[in-house]
Amino acid sequence: MEEKLTVQLTEDALFDFILYHTYSKFAGFLVNILGTAVIFMGIIMLITGKASPLQFLFYLVAGIAFLLYTPIGLKRRAKKQMNTNPEFRDPKEYTFCENGIRVCQETSEKEIAWDQIEKVVATPKTIGVYYESENALIIPKQQFGDKFMKVMNVITAHVSREKIKIR
Repeated sequence: MEEKLTVQLTEDALFDFILYHTYSKFAGFLVNILGTAVIFMGIIMLITGKASPLQFLFYLVAGIAFLLYTPIGLKRRAKKQMNTNPEFRDPKEYTFCENGIRVCQETSEKEIAWDQIEKVVATPKTIGVYYESENALIIPKQQFGDKFMKVMNVITAHVSREKIKIR
């Protein structure tokens, strides 16, 4: 059983995956908590009379800045990566086979054995196959075409269910 897939990553798909990657970690979660806490602190200070409306406005702006800084920075990073890094910009061919996943891109080729796969995740626009904690194959869902179930069957046949985080 072997399935081939040619993938052209898009800036939008890369941003979607980087956003997932960042917010699925504890640090990403903490940034959201911090931004929300600053806003709620401003509301509480305003209600209790310990802050003026102008001071509340500063709390609100600071909280929103915390909440928006990460996604805006990640959007910029995705754009830069797509423009400068051939690994993301140039198309790849993935071959899902008995030994693992073979990745071919222009003159380079690498094979990732099934036992190297740490987890398989789904984001709204991509499927990510982590082969190291910070490295993943990113496949936009629209690139699967009619091969989605075939490829996922190959993956599920070789990767344990605990490592597959797809709903």
